[in-house]
Amino acid sequence: MAMKLLAGVLLIVGLVAGRLSAQPAASKAYILGQIDVTNPTQYAGYTKLTPALIEKFGGRFLARGGRSVSLEGAPARSRVVVVEFPSFDRAQQYFASPEYQAARKLRDGAAQVQFVLVEGQ
Repeated sequence: MAMKLLAGVLLIVGLVAGRLSAQPAASKAYILGQIDVTNPTQYAGYTKLTPALIEKFGGRFLARGGRSVSLEGAPARSRVVVVEFPSFDRAQQYFASPEYQAARKLRDGAAQVQFVLVEGQ
């Protein structure tokens, strides 16, 4: 009787574990930024704060102001940034966080920006 009970428990544990492992992984998300810096001195304060904040929310820079060229359409702004986050929700939490909102205030008047959040695969 105990062996049948143990076998039943192991079967249930195996089924649950199989279902958990079959769950799709959360999609990563990316913040894409195009930035024209108009006041480099003021903007430098913003760039000093954001790396630690991005890391705090599980993000990492994939591109940060390197060489870029527009392949089609309007020219890209002078600075292009790509930040990867573990999920769409985590990227939104970063952007809405009080810490990032404080950093944004340092950037106000120092750059014209466009940020887009996109879910990856």
